[in-house]
Amino acid sequence: MIAIAAICLFIILPLTMVGAVFGRNISGTPAPPCRVNPVPRQIPEKKWFMEPSFIVLAGGVLPFGSVFIEMYFIFTSFWAYKIYYVYGFMFLVYLILVTVTICITIVCIYFLLNSEDYRWQWTSFLSAASTGFYILPIRYLLFHIQDKNVRIVFKQYFILLTCFVFSLGFGIMCGTFGYLASRIFIYKIYATVKID
Repeated sequence: MIAIAAICLFIILPLTMVGAVFGRNISGTPAPPCRVNPVPRQIPEKKWFMEPSFIVLAGGVLPFGSVFIEMYFIFTSFWAYKIYYVYGFMFLVYLILVTVTICITIVCIYFLLNSEDYRWQWTSFLSAASTGFYILPIRYLLFHIQDKNVRIVFKQYFILLTCFVFSLGFGIMCGTFGYLASRIFIYKIYATVKID
């Protein structure tokens, strides 16, 4: 108990204070790359496939497809208590996932901006994070099909919770990559705009 109190007092508390001071002093105001009108424009009507809700759902399909097989082996080794030993290939699949997520998110945001919709921030995060949405039901259903001893209640909760935690973490990771790539893309394309 004393060790936990010491960790809280001497590590967590000082790091929180230092982080608060740095966050307050360094953040500043955002500097857009070109002049921005303070009055938001009205967003024109667009086709159903240019709506942010469809872009969010469609944005996670390809990143999910790029890691589907490798996740099968990871979950099989985790649930069947086997040793996973192909870390080099998993790192290669991770790099493919990052590349596909960045490219798909930039394409989604480009389509959104072409339809004159300026609300790109949450759309960029959610279109990449929707990969985690695809992971949850498919992983859970595949394990139910594969395992015949699913009637055990504890095992069902364990599988459901591990799927949920993995999907949430995976979605946050992919969403972060998508948002950062979209932000860099937006700043690059709008830095070249010349307003007379």
